Amino acid sequence: MITNLARTVRDYAFAAATAGKKSVTVEGATLSLEGVSSRMRYVMFRGYETRDAELAEKFITKTDKVIEAGSSIGFMAITIIKNIGVSHYCMVEANPRLGKIVRENFRLSSVPFPIWKNVAVGASDGEISFGIGKNFWSSSTLARDNELERVTVPMVSVPTLLRDLPFSPNVLIMDIEGAETSIPASDFRHFDKLIIEFHPKLSGTATTDELKRGIIDQGFKEVASAGGTSVFLKV
Repeated sequence: MITNLARTVRDYAFAAATAGKKSVTVEGATLSLEGVSSRMRYVMFRGYETRDAELAEKFITKTDKVIEAGSSIGFMAITIIKNIGVSHYCMVEANPRLGKIVRENFRLSSVPFPIWKNVAVGASDGEISFGIGKNFWSSSTLARDNELERVTVPMVSVPTLLRDLPFSPNVLIMDIEGAETSIPASDFRHFDKLIIEFHPKLSGTATTDELKRGIIDQGFKEVASAGGTSVFLKV
């Protein structure tokens, strides 16, 4: 409780100190601060998800074709398109409140807007309940702290996503806040490279380990990790 209180005080103090700032640049991506929570404002100024971006840049090349599930405000997509030069990219994001800010971030970063699908990735096609969090990076189909509201969003399976794209992705980036364990391991076989952030605190350690074993059974090897993010290459 004391830690949470101290974090809250820090975040509000930082937000007050940076009140005049309307955007922040991280790893070459310029991100709008309009409407973000005090917590996210602090996180974005402190570097946001630079560790994941740096990890991705070690394994993604200019000729790769990428689909990103859980693209949030577009940071990863902007850095990969801008810094690596990837020309085939699809962002998939369930949060219906992020469309405006995603487009603004691409405009601010002077990066062409790629394919963007406002759907949740799941085990099948249909609909699913999605929680929109106060801090946008914690929005999830799973229940989370600081949830502001729940909405019903379209849900699409990986095979359906791939079928509807004008290109065939060989790279999957996934950060869907614990819902990754709902994806059948067999769906990952369509790719050569996987960059997945796991959330065992949300989905359970046993379930997370089971998914990792399932991915390896599809012919992948885990070759790198940073924090909760792992890189798998097909062998």
